[in-house]
Amino acid sequence: MPTKIAPLDFKDSWVISDNDDFLRECTAVGFNTQSLSQIEHLPACSVVFSFCNDAARKTFDIAKHASSKQSVFCATHVFEPSVKSALYGLSLIMKSDFYAALHKQKLILALLDAHTQFDVKGQHADASVVISEDATPYAMIEEDITSNFIYSAAEFFEVHYAHMNAQTNCPFQFSGYLTIFGILTVLRKHTPLPDNELKLELEQLTLDVAQHTALLIVEHNTITSFKVNHIEHITLLERAAGSRGLKLTEFAVGVNDAIAPFIDYSVNSQMNEGISGIHVALGDGSSGYHIDFLCPGAVFNPAPPL
Repeated sequence: MPTKIAPLDFKDSWVISDNDDFLRECTAVGFNTQSLSQIEHLPACSVVFSFCNDAARKTFDIAKHASSKQSVFCATHVFEPSVKSALYGLSLIMKSDFYAALHKQKLILALLDAHTQFDVKGQHADASVVISEDATPYAMIEEDITSNFIYSAAEFFEVHYAHMNAQTNCPFQFSGYLTIFGILTVLRKHTPLPDNELKLELEQLTLDVAQHTALLIVEHNTITSFKVNHIEHITLLERAAGSRGLKLTEFAVGVNDAIAPFIDYSVNSQMNEGISGIHVALGDGSSGYHIDFLCPGAVFNPAPPL
């Protein structure tokens, strides 16, 4: 039988980062910590938080030379590079059941192997998804963590299909509506934006959705409406998404049940997107923002035969 890992906790994992303030906060509550600038090898068990692109690159350079590593990587810098966000993300990692999430991914993969048409129901959601027969989902199973690894935190908690290259066929077709409890905004490349106004508008939209929820309507992979308190925000989404516009670039099934009682949708944290349920996204994160729309609790099941 493969050796199982327990959910990471401060007893056997180190917190690594390039942010000294974050490390001081972690040390104060009992975590073992190390500065990224002062290590040549990753500890055997670690959680790494990067606050800039250089730190992310250094993490993976160091990981190449580690003979023994089990590392979870959190790219804080592309979401919200704040100590508050990193501490929140760390708290959710410690509350997550990695095993249960990996087992659930395996169950979803079995469904995807057997079916191509699915319904999304519950939590005020009603949508249909058709998966291309030749599409391969991004997913992780227990066998992926039986030896040395460094993986993004998101990989443990979702099965997803991505369509980042507009010149290729989309691996999924999505239509319907979802009640959105939270959004995430990601900018991987800081391309020249008109000004700071767009960033501030997206931050306010994140807070508004967290407070009120939102209604997302999608027709044949194109977002046609996104309303919060009956106010339409589709123009803002189109401005933010860059060259891909209002076309969906991701469909995902989240598998992290354990964080549901602790989630705060007002925090722009990567850990939120793993919440059990459904999320879709637009944008590529490079020509503009990548924006995830989270519908926790929505149930993804094979569509009944006609």
